[in-house]
Formats: sequence, C-alpha cells, structure tokens
Amino acid sequence: MTEKKYLSILAGACGVLAVLCVVAFFGKKSLSGKTIDTVLLNEKYGLQLACVEVVHQDTALAFYKKELSGKSLWIGYDGSGFGSQLVFPVDSTLMAEFLSTMMKVRSLSLVSQKQDQKTLASFGFVTEHGHASANDLSYETNAQSGYDFRFQLQDGKVVSQVLFGDKNYSGYRVYLKTPESPIYLTQDEFYPWLSVSAKSWAEMDLVSRQLLGISGEKEVQGLEITLLDHAEGSLSKSFLPTGKDFSAKVSRLLSLRGGSLIEPSVALGQKQLGEIALYTGRGSSIVLRIYEGKLSTVDQEVSSYYVIPQIETLGGNGLNYGFEISGLNYGFEISGLNYGFEVSPWTWESLQALAQD
Repeated sequence: MTEKKYLSILAGACGVLAVLCVVAFFGKKSLSGKTIDTVLLNEKYGLQLACVEVVHQDTALAFYKKELSGKSLWIGYDGSGFGSQLVFPVDSTLMAEFLSTMMKVRSLSLVSQKQDQKTLASFGFVTEHGHASANDLSYETNAQSGYDFRFQLQDGKVVSQVLFGDKNYSGYRVYLKTPESPIYLTQDEFYPWLSVSAKSWAEMDLVSRQLLGISGEKEVQGLEITLLDHAEGSLSKSFLPTGKDFSAKVSRLLSLRGGSLIEPSVALGQKQLGEIALYTGRGSSIVLRIYEGKLSTVDQEVSSYYVIPQIETLGGNGLNYGFEISGLNYGFEISGLNYGFEVSPWTWESLQALAQD
C-alpha cells in the first residue's frame, strides 16, 4: 500500500468519526445555546435540612440528620432488602461534600423543553409513581437509569428535588432537571454520590468516632479484649492509658475499616470468636463482637469475618449494625442503628494482635 493511499484511508476514517461525533453531540443537545447560572440547593436551607432521599429504579435510601451529644450527624436507612431495615451512620465528610456541591453555583445548558415520556427516557430520567419515606422506603418507578434526590426540612417540606439522567457522549457532563424544569446539561461533579448502595454512603470505620463523640485515641480511656478461640482457650486482657503501647493499640483499632456492610442478623448462628470493648472519657463506649463469616468454596476455610458493633452513647442512644471483614474484623451493634461489617482475614489478624503485650 502506497503512502498516499494509506493517508487517504486514514483521512476517510477520521471523517467518519467526525460525523459520528457530530451526530452524538447534536442528538442530545439543544441548538439554542441558552445557559443559566444557578444552584441546585439554596444555601439558606443547608443547615435546616432534616432529610435527604435518593431513589434509583426500585431502590431508595433516606438520610436523616440527628443530634447526638450536641453534634449533628446523618443516619442512613436502606429498606430495599428483605427482613429488618439496614440503619447505619453516614460518612459525615462525604455528606458535607455532597451538600456543598449541590449548593455550588453552576452553569446549566438548555437541552430540551419537552417533557413527554419518550424524550425523558432518551435522556435517562425516571418517571415517578411513589415516594420514599422513613418508615416505608418502597418507591415504584419504571426501569430507567436516573437518580432522584429530594431535600426536606423538619416539617417535611421539599425545598429541592433534582433528577439526574445519563451522561452525555463525552462522559464528563450529565443531564439533570427538576420535576417542572426543562432538561439541562452540566459538568458532572456528582458521580461520587449517584448511588443507592448503602456502602457508598456509610462510615466504614469499625469504630465510629462520630457516634462515640471522639476525635482520636487521646480521648480513649480503656480497652478490653476477649478472644474466645485462642490457642490456650479463652483470653481476656485489659489495657489502660498508662500501659505500654496503649496509644498505638487504640490508634490501630481506630484505623480499621469494614470491607462490606451487612445486617447484624447475618451473624446469627455463626461462631463467636471474641469481643473488643473501647471506653471513652466522654461516657460513651463500643463493643465489637466478632464472628466467623463466609467459608471459602475451595477449601471450606473461613475467608471472612463479621464485626457487629454495639455502641452506648452518653445520652443512652443505641445503634445496631455490623461489618463483614477479612480475617481480623468483627461486626457491631448500637441501639437505634442496625448494621455491621464483613472484614478480611487480615483485619481479624490485626484485631487479635491488639491482645499482644
């Protein structure tokens, strides 16, 4: 093949790609060029919010702002599964960043003023037929890919509702609208929060500092570790701030995270391996109960562990939740909450190592 013929073929291919890009671009973009600068959530409502709900297809999450020991925190409710409801602490940093992004002034480009079902479906929006609530998170929708966010005050008033549809051809911009507004296109800064997976929003630390009301290891006054399946039988040890490596042990414990979020009921009937209790100088405490988790399909060896926390706060509020962890994590429970963790064997090994002098 001559160089001239090769260049001709290459030029032709580039031309075809250019046409496809133009078709993709103008197929979902208005030619009007109209733009508006606005916020998706008025800043004056930022501190007044009591509830944020997100719905995607037939799954819904609701986040409620609670007062605990004089501080505001967010608690998530996931009622999409069967049986008891998953209730978990929300990652406070993640929620703060989300609300800040929603209150940011941004430029929206007008795409379409049509509101018919065919147009809405072509941009990935969901048609509503229900409403998520604290007690009943059922939400009937047709099978579209959109995400519906609602922001409510204490009296239930919805002060903002934003629906996110598909991304555009570039993957860097997303279609959005309110129930009454036209369809707009804007820079996609929302991808970290377009999820109805509880794990995507949850605080995944085995020991929730925000629930205990502490900032770090300096506010911990005691540590008790009990291993029920130790080589020498049951092993119990207590550690105080005056002891050797106390700060390092507590810091290590506070750094451990769950691999996935589970309901505490998952650990029912599983062999309990131990407990780790942590006491703070603020009158709050947490007990991590550790259980055997899943078995490997290859050799039937334990491949993960469940951590179920039980938290007591100064006000007596409780949470109930747990984690599945690797070889060194457990689940935990706290009154009012209902969740736990699954952790890896590595995490379980780290928890056992805390008992070493």
